[in-house]
Parts: sequence; C-alpha cells; structure tokens
Amino acid sequence: MTFFHLWRIGLRTALCACLLLSVNVVRGETAGPGFGSVFDGHGAVMLLIDPDSGRIVDANPAASVFYGYSRDDLRAMNIDQIDTFTPEQIAEERQLAARAGRSYFVFRHHLADGSLRTVEAHAQPFVFDGRTLLVSIINDVTPGRLANQGLWHYQSLLEAQVDEKVAEVNAVRRREEALLATGLIVQTVVIVLLGINIRKRKRLQRERSTMARTMACERQRLIDILWGTGAGTWEWYLPSGALRVNSQWAGMVGRAPDELAQLTEPRLREFIHPDDQARFLATRQQHLDGESPAYECEMRVRSGRDGWIWVMDRGRVVSRDEDGKPLSMAGTWLEITGRKQYEDKLRLAASVFTHAREAIMITALDGKIVEVNDAFCRITGYDRDDVLGHTPAVLSSGRHDAAFYTAMWRALRETGHWQGEVWNRRKDGELFAEMLTISAVGDEHGRAPYYVALFSDITAQKLHESELERYAHYDGLTGLPNRLLMMDRLRQAIAVAERRGSRLAVAYVDLDGFKAVNDTYGHAAGDEVLSTLAERFRQAVREGDTMARLGGDEFVAVLVDPGSSEMVQSVLQRLLDAATREVVWNGHHLKVSASIGLVYYPLGGELDTDTLVQQADEAMYLAKQSGKNRFYLAEPA
Repeated sequence: MTFFHLWRIGLRTALCACLLLSVNVVRGETAGPGFGSVFDGHGAVMLLIDPDSGRIVDANPAASVFYGYSRDDLRAMNIDQIDTFTPEQIAEERQLAARAGRSYFVFRHHLADGSLRTVEAHAQPFVFDGRTLLVSIINDVTPGRLANQGLWHYQSLLEAQVDEKVAEVNAVRRREEALLATGLIVQTVVIVLLGINIRKRKRLQRERSTMARTMACERQRLIDILWGTGAGTWEWYLPSGALRVNSQWAGMVGRAPDELAQLTEPRLREFIHPDDQARFLATRQQHLDGESPAYECEMRVRSGRDGWIWVMDRGRVVSRDEDGKPLSMAGTWLEITGRKQYEDKLRLAASVFTHAREAIMITALDGKIVEVNDAFCRITGYDRDDVLGHTPAVLSSGRHDAAFYTAMWRALRETGHWQGEVWNRRKDGELFAEMLTISAVGDEHGRAPYYVALFSDITAQKLHESELERYAHYDGLTGLPNRLLMMDRLRQAIAVAERRGSRLAVAYVDLDGFKAVNDTYGHAAGDEVLSTLAERFRQAVREGDTMARLGGDEFVAVLVDPGSSEMVQSVLQRLLDAATREVVWNGHHLKVSASIGLVYYPLGGELDTDTLVQQADEAMYLAKQSGKNRFYLAEPA
C-alpha cells in the first residue's frame, strides 16, 4: 500500500421504498445451473438485484454470513434496507466515481447486528432468462476508508510541489490501483469458476447432449466478464504439462492465440524473466505442496520480441487424484506494469517528503529513526533531534498490546507493507489518532534497508465519526433513541427473552391534545412539550429499559423482564402522570395527556419486532377510544 493512496468517501445507493418481500427465489429462474453453482459456492459476497425495484432477488451464502441475515431474509429485502445513503449522496458518489474513472461505487451498509460497514459495490447488468438483473460483488473496505480522505489532501499538495512528471505518474498510479482492485476480485471469481468447471467435467460427460448449450452460455458469460477486466486466464494440466490460455493472455506476451495452441509448461518459462524464474518456481511449488492456500507471484514476462511487462500471476490447484496429487491448476494474469513503474517513481519522489502535510518517518532495519519531516514534528510536538536514533516507541500511547505490534511486523516481513489506525502520544502527553501506512523500501537487489511510515492526524475525524454515529441512532430533538436503535434493542431483548424463557413488554405512547398545542402556540411550543415529556418519560422507566421517539408525538418504551402486572401498570401510570403534568413555555401553561397501549412478548405465538410494535399501536388506539389519558393492556395468552 503506497502512501499516496486516496481515501474513498463512502456513499449510498438510493433505490425504492422499503419493501419486505417473502418470495423464495428459485435459482433456476435467475441463472443457468453453472452460474448458480458459482454463485452459491463462491467466497465473495454476491447479490442479485432487480434494477427497477431495488429488490434483492438472491444472495449467496457468503452474503448471508457477511450481513448476518438468512438468505430468505435477504431475498425478502430491498437494497435500501441495507444501504444508508440519501439520494443526494448517491448522486455525489456517481459524480466522484465518474471523475475518478472508477468502475465501482462506495457505500455504507447496515449489518443485522446494527453495525455499519463501508463497502465497494462492483455491479454489472446481465440477462437471466430474459430478465435483466444486477450482479453485485460486495467488498468490505471499512478498515481503510479513513485513510483515503486524509491522503487526498496530501496528493493535491504534492502535485503542486513536484514537477509535471510526478503528477503524470500519480495519475497512472490511481488508474492502475483502481484496475488492480477490480482485477483482484475478478481473479478470485475466475479461479473458483474454472475450478468448478474442471471438477464437473466427468459428470457433464454423462449429460453432454443436454448440458452442452448451458455450459457454452456460462463460458461466454465468463469470457465477457474477463474481457471487460483485461485479465488473462490459464489452465495447466500437470500430467501432460499442457497449458491452455485465453486471447488476453496471448495478447500480453504479444502472440496470436493460435501460436500458443500447443503451449507447454517448459515453453512458458521462456516468457518469464531469468531473474524471476527461481521465485516463480519456488512460490508455485509451495502451493503444489500444500504449504499455501493459493499461488501468487509478481514477475516480469516477455511481451513481443524485445519488451518486458510486469504481471500479477495468481492461481490454485483445482483438481487432485485419489492420492491427493495435483492434476490441474487454473489462474489469471493481470498486468501491473504501471503500478510497478509508479512504485519506482515513488521512491524517487521521497526527496520532497519534507514539504508534505502528512508526517513521514524513516527507520532503519534495526527500528531506529533515521529521518523525519516537518509535519512529523508539527503533529507529535517532538523536534527532529529528539527522535533521531530512537525507536518509534517514544510515541507509544500504551493503548495497543504486544500482539498488535507482532501482527504489524509480521505483515511488514511477509508483504512489505502495513496500514491501519494507531493511537499515539504527543510530546506533551496528549493522545492522538493517526492513520498510519508503513512500507518497506527496497533497493536494486530486492533488499529492504529502510521502512517509510506516513501518517496523518485523524483525531478530529474520529470524533466527527462518533458524532455521525450518534446522529444515526438518536432523535435530534429529544435525545432519545430513534426508531432504528429502538428496533435493534427490541430484537436483542427478544433474543434474551427467548434464551432465558422470560418475557418483555412494549408500550406505545401517543400524546393526546398535542396537535392543539402546535396549532395554538406554534411548533416552538410543541418542541418544548416533546423535549420536556421525553425527559420525564426517560425518568419514568427503569435504567435497563429503552424509551424511544418514533416521530411526531409517538413514543415507544421497551420494558425488559417487566415483572408482575402490578409492576407494569405502575410504570404505565408514571408515564401517564409525566404526560399530564403541565409544561410552562413563555408564560403559557401547556397541557396534554397520553394514551398508552401495551403488548407482551411472547403473546400467544411467534412475533417479529414490526408486528410487536404494530400490536402495541393497536392497543394504544383502544386506549384512545376508551376516553384517552389511560392505558390498555393486551394480556399474554
């Protein structure tokens, strides 16, 4: 991970209003059998979405694991029940993606446990049995989202301070990284699909007459996807040594596909740079011996007769014999020449690091600091002479344990880079949050004599993020939990009640006479009534209960393990008393009352959260019809 990497701002897909559908999607109606197997068996999070209505037509098991919903639940949902962004945010994200040349969008998705995740959504329309659906691959990028925003400002300043050549290199790097991110996702899809096709060959031979057209369609679908990404594919049959490659692979080495019809593994090595062959063979052999789950190698290959390009070669064993001996491998090539050139240029650009707004620290292999820039001194409060010759431990906040730093150094040794959020301490003792990227800087012999750490102060952003999280879950006027947080707590309370064999109660509170206050004295008076009563309601319920505002003059109380009927009625009476006490506003004595409906869980059967709240609402209307300023209890069956 280079330290010029942009912080991508996550935005939301606005589709249609919430629709809770309980339609079981029959996979044979949405895709061919081959595609269904790939969809179900793949480890990536995948969704099939109706582009007109936003309904989730199907979700693979990986999506169920990621979102925390069952597949049936996901099939009954709209995408806007998962996304969190507004239509304005969607429009802004589309503009940003267009300007950046991205083939994906960045959104914020709700998980079943109430948490939010930042994701990249890679979507492509395809026709399934005459019906156009979006195939969406969801990639969780939450850990790196803050880094991109902080580093965007750095790139802008650096472009203004370096010459035109470095700016051109930065542009190439951004395009290459975007292409690489897309290619890596596609590579995984291709590897799994190729593996599934190979394993199915024996069975398909018995069904050749009926399955031939289906497989041809599936293969063409894969070809279309691969063509769009520019990835080359290869299949290696170990017993014969034969290699089969696609036209993109042939194009990378500057050959026509028919010239490679008889390609073998020994001939493949002729395309690989002599300095990279030993690493290529050793890495591949480790995978064949079962020492690594997949094979991955960056290497130079001959393109045409005289040129060389860099490729990322990835693959895995897709079939073995009865003794476990590998029979075939499949994988992809993705050209990364631009990225490698950028990395070379980046090392040259290090001479201007002094003027960067982000802090930069260079350490030797023994961990001692050999250089820092001005931004480092400004952020940490240390002078340059204070830290030279010392280790970065002088910044330690004590908030990270030994395991954290062990994992960091393991990643640096194995991959040459690490990125994450770290809490450190300034010279004056103040704690601050930083987004830190550490990269090993190699020389011409492949050794890494130095580590370069780049970080920016994100303390204010972390505080702002916490504020945004609060805005998403609490009512702005009263400070009470909103509907979203209340429903989440209700789901948790139901789960606890089921485990313990206990019960809970839901009270729906609606103010009587509130409209008259608004009409007579204005909304300012109404807001004062709502704020005052909200605080009284909060004090009327127990500490472990939840008092929430749904909107307008409607409130809901979730009473966990409420006890006897007398205890419940005591709570309801306190709520009624709180509502009837007058509110003084600008010399006016404002009076309202409340009607309350209460329902228990369980109430003679299985109820979901929406149904439970709806039944409490219905009980509240019975209280209103009985004369208002009272409560109505729906006793358990």
